[in-house]
Amino acid sequence: MKRILISMIMVLACGSIALAQTSKEERMKYIRKCYAEAKKKVDANGKNGKSPKDMRLIINTLEDEDVPLYDTEQLDFYFDEKIVDGLATKQPPYFIVEDWGLHGHLRYREVLLDPKDHQVIFCYMRGETDGGFVVESRYYYDAEGQCIEQKHNTHNSWTMPETEKENAEYYVRLFNMINYNGYFTPLDLDTPKKPTTSKAERLKYIRSLYAQAKEKSAANDKAEMPNDLHIILHDLGDDQPPRTTETRIYFDKDGIYFINRTSKSMQLNGYDEYLFDQKTKNLVFSYSRGAEEGQVFEWRYYFDENGDCIETKTTNTDETDDGFYDKRAAKDFQAIFDLLNGDEE
Repeated sequence: MKRILISMIMVLACGSIALAQTSKEERMKYIRKCYAEAKKKVDANGKNGKSPKDMRLIINTLEDEDVPLYDTEQLDFYFDEKIVDGLATKQPPYFIVEDWGLHGHLRYREVLLDPKDHQVIFCYMRGETDGGFVVESRYYYDAEGQCIEQKHNTHNSWTMPETEKENAEYYVRLFNMINYNGYFTPLDLDTPKKPTTSKAERLKYIRSLYAQAKEKSAANDKAEMPNDLHIILHDLGDDQPPRTTETRIYFDKDGIYFINRTSKSMQLNGYDEYLFDQKTKNLVFSYSRGAEEGQVFEWRYYFDENGDCIETKTTNTDETDDGFYDKRAAKDFQAIFDLLNGDEE
């Protein structure tokens, strides 16, 4: 009887091991299939008469003005869109690529998301030092997010499965914030009011700040080592023709000082500007221009020390919201910048 029980336990144990191995093999096969399909979609993106659906984020940072260490990072996100109630709705990215460099050190990453539930299922990282030392790592994850396989070209690995997955999820969160997929930064409407200067003094201050920001951002565009965040988005507009939106966020050690954004499609061209007071981190001026069927519409909003609109100027329209949506957009941009710089609360 004892021998029979032992034999049964051994059979069950072997069966469990075989099942686990088969499950892992099936998962690995599924991940490789998803990877091949994703790479094929990336290669075909924007080709064969179809509009591209991707977003590129470029972060340029001068780390130290005395010692010229220049940090540049590029993130490419590839996604699908669904038409919901006549509007093009972005889905989470199915594939993400990172290229990073600092003083001869290089890093390349790939992140694969499951097309079914948009969860991270594969991460690849290749790092290279300025001396030519190369590290490669591959991580495969199951449906619960646990790493089931990892491969390295050297025992001196720079990453771990948990940290690479967290980093991949950080990229997804960044994508969602930029594209308003469930993220909206609230305005501080209950903040106690502060004393304000006269309207004439405030407008004079804003115009002076605007001239400085325009000069500074123009010089930054020509600089060999600029400080800026550049976001290029190819998607479908609200009326569904292909659209390209380019956003430039200008900053220095004191934070954001100016943002401009251009949006172009077959139906509508738009341009926006956001001016910040670096002392208070607040939006002080916003400008929007839209051109549709040969008609140009413009909005200018000037804000006091409390963020209240004190002056509105419009062209070819009487519609105004006192800059409410511009203030919210400015908060969203600041939240994105803070996340990238690790300053998010």
